[in-house]
Amino acid sequence: MFARIVRYFQEARAELARVTWPTREQIVEGTQAVLLFTVAFMVLLGLYDLVFRFLIGLLR
Repeated sequence: MFARIVRYFQEARAELARVTWPTREQIVEGTQAVLLFTVAFMVLLGLYDLVFRFLIGLLR
């Protein structure tokens, strides 16, 4: 049982050694893209909120 657990972790470590990890530059670019989309959607949803708030105000 213990040998199977050890073998599992050895194989997992060997598999992680074969992984192509992203460079720091790629991580920064990906993070910037995520932040840009997040801000864009925040603005879009904020505008939707203002429009619907105005329209509901007209109904009252």
